[in-house]
Amino acid sequence: MRLPSPRPIAPAVPVAAPAGIVLLLVFFFLLSTSYSADRGEVDLPVAPGLHEAPPGAACLIVERRIGLRGEELSWKFSERDDEVEDLPGPEALFFEASRIVDVDPERTFLLRFDAKIRYAIVDDALETLRRAGGRNIVLGGRPGREGA
Repeated sequence: MRLPSPRPIAPAVPVAAPAGIVLLLVFFFLLSTSYSADRGEVDLPVAPGLHEAPPGAACLIVERRIGLRGEELSWKFSERDDEVEDLPGPEALFFEASRIVDVDPERTFLLRFDAKIRYAIVDDALETLRRAGGRNIVLGGRPGREGA
């Protein structure tokens, strides 16, 4: 009796089981991860002594945020107590500061930078305020421990 020779079976990798595990892992990571648009208050650096800005000081707030695209800086400016406006970047600081200095040359600027921001950014902001004509500048800080 002559039986036909069997055809060779092509090798195949089973993908159904790993695909199911990957799908479950994707759902697990999506459900267990939380994203926050706002990371909270500015973490000010520790200052050795207490120096207060006078009432009515214009305030520049720079926050550092770590997002999906890496480090991002958020620039905000407050000329009055309750009105905080977003600045598109450090370039807009010159125009805001020069507008304020034209009205009141002795106006105080309070700079509140996040503690983890590189000093080069702080230095650039100070130079921008100097070019705009700002004379009275106070750097914000949180008080250090007594005796430290």
